Amino acid sequence: MRARSIALKAACMMALVVAAGCAAEDGGGGQPPAGGTGAGMNAPGGTSGAGTGGGAAGTGGAAGMMDSGGAGGMVAAGTGGMAAGGAGGMGAAGGGGAAGMEALDYPEPRGGCPELDSGFVGDDACIAPPAADEGFQIHIGPEDYANPGPYEVAINEENSLCVSFRLPNTENKFYQGSIVSGRPGTHHIINTMYVAGTTINENTFEACLDPGTGTNPSILANLPGASKPFMPRKKMAPENEGLGSEIPAMAPAQADMHYYNFTEAPLLREVWMNFYYIDAAKVTETARQIRGMGGLGWAITPGTDHVYQYTCPIPSAGRIVGLLGHYHAHGKRFSAYLEKADGSQKKVFEMYDYNEPAEFMYDSAAMNPAFAANKAGAVSGTLEVAAGDILQWECHIINDSDVTLDYSNKVKNGEMCNLWGTTVLSGTDKMDCVHFLLEAPFVVQGN
Repeated sequence: MRARSIALKAACMMALVVAAGCAAEDGGGGQPPAGGTGAGMNAPGGTSGAGTGGGAAGTGGAAGMMDSGGAGGMVAAGTGGMAAGGAGGMGAAGGGGAAGMEALDYPEPRGGCPELDSGFVGDDACIAPPAADEGFQIHIGPEDYANPGPYEVAINEENSLCVSFRLPNTENKFYQGSIVSGRPGTHHIINTMYVAGTTINENTFEACLDPGTGTNPSILANLPGASKPFMPRKKMAPENEGLGSEIPAMAPAQADMHYYNFTEAPLLREVWMNFYYIDAAKVTETARQIRGMGGLGWAITPGTDHVYQYTCPIPSAGRIVGLLGHYHAHGKRFSAYLEKADGSQKKVFEMYDYNEPAEFMYDSAAMNPAFAANKAGAVSGTLEVAAGDILQWECHIINDSDVTLDYSNKVKNGEMCNLWGTTVLSGTDKMDCVHFLLEAPFVVQGN
């Protein structure tokens, strides 16, 4: 195992993938792999490669959210898609596809290692590292694909294992933007950075330093992670151009890697993560994580149909930069609201499909899909907040199984109601709310 950039030959270059879909197949019953069959990111009928209809609507699939993807997707486009433009070509949404978000800002990075032949599905998840002066790559995976050891995920296996590593930057840096690309079977990867002096066994699996509650006092900050196999890099809106996150030199870290295998062949626990520097002289604001964890201690009995609600107070003025929802197979709806100090409330985030956890940005560039029944959506524009405001979220969970659901990393037999995000607040303020058992009920005001 190595927590570093893999050595790539000169022929290993980033490739812009324009073919429909991806080589990896959906792992039957589980989360679609990167570039799989889930709905894509943006409105089909994109802007390049106009089809036969000129400016008329194309025939693309349903609008997706904020990642590249399958039918109607952004780069790996379906009919009427963006790069491989189908009938209808420029501008208009394809038939059957609602308006989606803005185009991916960067070329498709997956498939960046054409000589990789591991014998496992998902070689196309490999991405080339950035140039040394642009950033660095963390690679977690086996040294020998013929003998993958604990990196192999057996058929019907599901677990969450922690891998320790040390960040490779030899001096303090700031980063702005990242890519996380994992093989099929990736459910989530939570990357946590610890204070200097924290003891870790580098480049090895070991006990998780934190039980998943964020209560370990040695936690310094969270690094970008994943709630699905592919989390693309996004360009910053003008108001966020000076937004950066600090990473100390050689900081100890752990990756909590939740993988499952509902397919008929072994999978591989492997991920490539790129971090991109921003010059410290250009940093004007520090990005900090929103961490709202709901449901710790749950024991949801069979037959339960309930909406669980949680809140997180906002300590100072600033803005919410982005939000991401996370629950499991029994989650039917995830909604988030912003309640102002005067008691007014507005819905700001919603998703329905645990296979495609939604992530939305709130800035002057993002055009988020409008709220619609059974479709992910969010408000658009900057999301300003003030001291005394409250971030609220709720999960509709239906336990139609024959087991009691606990709060755990089990896709089908466990549940979560977690809201993650990024914020810029005054001073060093951040939003870190963990709810054990109890709900924090609020009233939804007809949003």
